[in-house]
Amino acid sequence: MNALSPLTAADLLQAGYWFQLGEQCFEIIAWDERQPLRLEARLDETREPASFTLLELFDPARPVRFARSRAELSSPPTAAPAPVSDAASLPAHLLQRADHIIRTVEGVQAGLARLQSQAQGIDAPLSVAEATRQACAALPTPVCLSSYYAYRQRYRAHAGDRAQIAAALRRRSYQVTRIDPNAQHFLDTLIRRFYRSNPPLRAQTVYHLAQQFWQHNQGWWLNFQQANATDRETLIDRLLDGRQPIAPLLSDLALARQLVQIKLPSRSWFFSYVSWFRTQPGEGVQTYVTRHGQAEWDANFLLFDRFAESASLPLQYIFADHYRLDVLHVDDEFREPLSRLWLTVLVDAFSRAVIGLWLDYADPSIESIQGALRHAIWPKTGLAEYGIDLPWPCFGIPQRLFLDNAWAHHSYSLEDLARALAGAGRYTQMELVFRPPYQARYGGLVERLFGNLSGQLRERLPGAVLVPHERHWHNASQGACLLYRDVVRLVHQLVVDYLHTPHRELAGLTPHEKWLAGLQLMAPVPPALTPQLERSFWRLHPGARTATRSGVAVFGLHYWDSAIAGLRGHDRQGRVRQFRLRYNPADLSRIAVFEDGVWLGDGYARELRLPDGRFEPVSLWELELAKDLVRQQAAVTAPRPHSWLIHLLETRELIAQRQAEQKLIRRKVQQLEERRRGRPPTVAAEAVITEPVTQPPALEPGPVARAEPETDPDPRTRLLASLQEVI
Repeated sequence: MNALSPLTAADLLQAGYWFQLGEQCFEIIAWDERQPLRLEARLDETREPASFTLLELFDPARPVRFARSRAELSSPPTAAPAPVSDAASLPAHLLQRADHIIRTVEGVQAGLARLQSQAQGIDAPLSVAEATRQACAALPTPVCLSSYYAYRQRYRAHAGDRAQIAAALRRRSYQVTRIDPNAQHFLDTLIRRFYRSNPPLRAQTVYHLAQQFWQHNQGWWLNFQQANATDRETLIDRLLDGRQPIAPLLSDLALARQLVQIKLPSRSWFFSYVSWFRTQPGEGVQTYVTRHGQAEWDANFLLFDRFAESASLPLQYIFADHYRLDVLHVDDEFREPLSRLWLTVLVDAFSRAVIGLWLDYADPSIESIQGALRHAIWPKTGLAEYGIDLPWPCFGIPQRLFLDNAWAHHSYSLEDLARALAGAGRYTQMELVFRPPYQARYGGLVERLFGNLSGQLRERLPGAVLVPHERHWHNASQGACLLYRDVVRLVHQLVVDYLHTPHRELAGLTPHEKWLAGLQLMAPVPPALTPQLERSFWRLHPGARTATRSGVAVFGLHYWDSAIAGLRGHDRQGRVRQFRLRYNPADLSRIAVFEDGVWLGDGYARELRLPDGRFEPVSLWELELAKDLVRQQAAVTAPRPHSWLIHLLETRELIAQRQAEQKLIRRKVQQLEERRRGRPPTVAAEAVITEPVTQPPALEPGPVARAEPETDPDPRTRLLASLQEVI
């Protein structure tokens, strides 16, 4: 399996390869790319044939191991392979330093073993530090203790491999060369015009063109820092015209002053530069825009106006957008109308298929995009619980994810997630592209889907919100009766029905058929949903944190667990360790702790610990509301209490009480209106209408009137008391 390019199903599902599903091992018999969803295999123990689908093999709930042979499948899984270094390509001085490190570490270890064997019969043996110091001094070239520890750390990190130790000794700025800005402009111009053209050229071909242009112009290129803005594009077109010589330009003194001779960068530097643009989500875009402007990037890279025609594979162009559903639903307990849901979808430009969706009450945020991505990358295996029997075979990592310029989309959390999904190049590197502002036509593909979906919702569902000019005769809240689970099921049903509906723009094919046709060209492979990758879909906290005696402090809480008990220590260089945190805004009782992109474990909020050892799940908005209430009650900035748990419970009780009061008032008023419909108003009701607002209503003596104080400021209480009702 080639780890240098992203994996596809053709790399894993070759005849003769093996995979392990649960406790059983299977040998692949046949897999036809013309029917990519079906795979024929043979059970290892009984040699019985079995059939599988790609949706079963890539199900995140049941991870599957793939291997070339039965012996490789039987061996325990190994960690991700370390980068391979070739000793022949490394400088001699680095190899000499690597040899010195290896000789020093192995010599000290041999001396330690010798000293320990000699000290077995001694009553007061040497300490480890003293024995190590003596072993370092006994070397042909003695070294100090700190140098040996540094050598030993590097030796262990690379398992004593000479080439990898030598490669790690390179300077930090290795391959970060400082080239002439005009030479940089020369290569940027060629990348813009040829590498991202339609159809695009390979990087090797673009560099070959650069060599030809450089030789044709005798090394001359535009001095873009001194060139006139009006003549810049004309000079670039003239220099890239291989039919005209350079001599006429040099003979014109006005034009010659705007030219300069440059050196052509090496081939390896050019390939690394192109790879950097392709693999860094967002960073390459910002660099290009800073150098040449947003207009040139939009014109040469985004291809918004041609994306539908230029898409040649599934997952090549994926468009994301949000839509607020035109339907109200009710809660499970009191059947009261709730707020409308936001729907986030990811649409494939090649097949017009919806590959992922996300439903949430909150406004569009980074959780909406990351939740839709999680739903899109892996197969949808839970459709049976919605009563859907049609297939939804869309899955995989998008190559380019197109987003609008909403503030919620510009997030380091999404960029870090894109790098985590790539798996150091083993899987597809997702590129984040932001649509230009004030260009609504670039989102027309998704808007068309939303228009179709909203029309079906208004026609079919009770509680639908009509268009503005029709709302005066229809009250959506009166007809709302669907529950949340009903809305989720109906949205999934509508999306799957849309997937199997013929499209005129697809020559009469359905998005499902178009997607299957694209899978014959390229069947994607999603990464395994490991615990670390699962937590990468949580929101990334913007700042780094350190561990103190109380734990990792964030949100006014302190997080700790025995699995991450070693976070308080310093690193090998004596520096305080810095950690990045990921959290779920819906449950702040747990956070994920990362260091250098590696998940170390989960921390739990000490202040939210319950007596039975569990932790109270608390959302971010609940925590902020509890803090505000504490500040209002204290009337001053109060110190942080030892535990927020009591205040959180009090806040929830207050919210539940106010909600119950509101629902009870609504029911009472509705019952009174139904009971008094068609009857003349009572004296108490007339008093409410005729008496001035400044005077309290005249209440008849009785237990109900005396039970409520006259100074109650709540107008609802006065209303019910005047109607001779009590809450």
